Amino acid sequence: MPIRHLNPAPVWQWFADICAIPHPTYREAELAAHIVQRAEAKGLTARLDEKGNVYLYKPAVGAGMEHKAGVILQAHIDMVAQKTPDSPHDFERDPIQVHIEDGWVYADNTTLGADNGMGAAMALTVLFADDIEHPPLEVLLTVEEETGMGGVRAVRRDYLHGRYLLNLDTEENGSIYLGCAGGRDAEFTLPMARETIEGERWNIMVEGLKGGHSGIDIHRGRGNAIKLLADVLSRVSDRHPLRLAALHGGRLRNVIPREAYAEIVLPTACGEDLAALLAEAAQQARAELGVHAENLRIRAETVVHNGAAFSEADSRRAIDLLCALPDGVLRTSDDFPGVTETSICLSIAHSDEQSFNICLLMRSLLETPKDALSRRLAALARLSGAALSLDGDYPSWTPDASSKLFAATRTVFRDYLGREPRIEVIPAGLECGLMQERLPEVEMVSFGPTIEGAHTPRERVEIATVAECWELLLRVLKNTPA
Repeated sequence: MPIRHLNPAPVWQWFADICAIPHPTYREAELAAHIVQRAEAKGLTARLDEKGNVYLYKPAVGAGMEHKAGVILQAHIDMVAQKTPDSPHDFERDPIQVHIEDGWVYADNTTLGADNGMGAAMALTVLFADDIEHPPLEVLLTVEEETGMGGVRAVRRDYLHGRYLLNLDTEENGSIYLGCAGGRDAEFTLPMARETIEGERWNIMVEGLKGGHSGIDIHRGRGNAIKLLADVLSRVSDRHPLRLAALHGGRLRNVIPREAYAEIVLPTACGEDLAALLAEAAQQARAELGVHAENLRIRAETVVHNGAAFSEADSRRAIDLLCALPDGVLRTSDDFPGVTETSICLSIAHSDEQSFNICLLMRSLLETPKDALSRRLAALARLSGAALSLDGDYPSWTPDASSKLFAATRTVFRDYLGREPRIEVIPAGLECGLMQERLPEVEMVSFGPTIEGAHTPRERVEIATVAECWELLLRVLKNTPA
């Protein structure tokens, strides 16, 4: 059955339209133009800012709704572009292909884009409907959320007038989110020197990990392919003079790496010992990672040697730096039990002809741990001889349990669900932190349907929760405070 026929049909129709137009980060313009064109054809006011964010406006619908404070529905329209190694999908040209399985919607070996296409679909469905009651409505669809929140940093305050904001970018149905972590990017650049050497060239491969969202999945113990590869290379370096020729792992800063690869040069006749070391490393990783390593593969194959590789000293320094860099949960919250307070993900590592580059994304519910972690990274940079760049800082979203919007939303959820909703603080970044900084007078909450496997090719959205979340959204709109 096509997803357009799922319930609620208008939401799924919009989501299908979003899937049909390629929209990875930095390639959102076609989708934005499509939305603006349809809005103008319906007689709605639409505008774009200099960054490409979409602003849509609609008067109140329903008796007395015009007297209520305005509401902003907010989502982002870029998606994370991840696929399986064997997928031929081109995210810049190909529509997302989807299928239904056991009550869930999946993509075919790619990310689905339910993060945050489903939130955008719900917002647009409200906007285009004629029979849904709501206060004066603004829909804000941002770009570049997945790569440093570039869109929300450029939001025009003078384009927005609502008193309340509903962010539709969380992924656990039945929960109300009141806060989120802030973040900061760190990038190491380690100068490296190549030289001509003799020996056997090997390709070392770490594959088959589950990966995931570097914020919401960082505590799940799924392993990091780059860190596993670094451990393997360190073991080999302890036994043999190893020269790195190339290393590549991870693609995006907010994704836990699933695969990592290194080309190395070893003295001849090391193949048997190399195989034993890799088998030992794989056995230990499987024991440590448990169910998360059921598809893990650590293997080596010989490749043609072109005679050039990094020096032994530079190779060792790069491997040591990868081993020394922190990765994972650093502290859990005292105020919100079970929630990650501070974490870091070693997301990307790659070499070029003259340097070795490493990207990490740190997150924290507090601001000061980011500073302390930055100093720790700076110390490692000095010790290794690398240059460190810190960029892309965005603030946390501070919970406000006293807000009128939260009280109204909580009542709606309680009445509809027949239980107290879960009140959550997410250890990942939402645009609410930057929105709060730009619009301090605006009250905000966040909610959404159940999405699993975000930022991986296993991403899926649960069909039943889309219908439930949609009903909750309609009730919250009808019952927003004056």
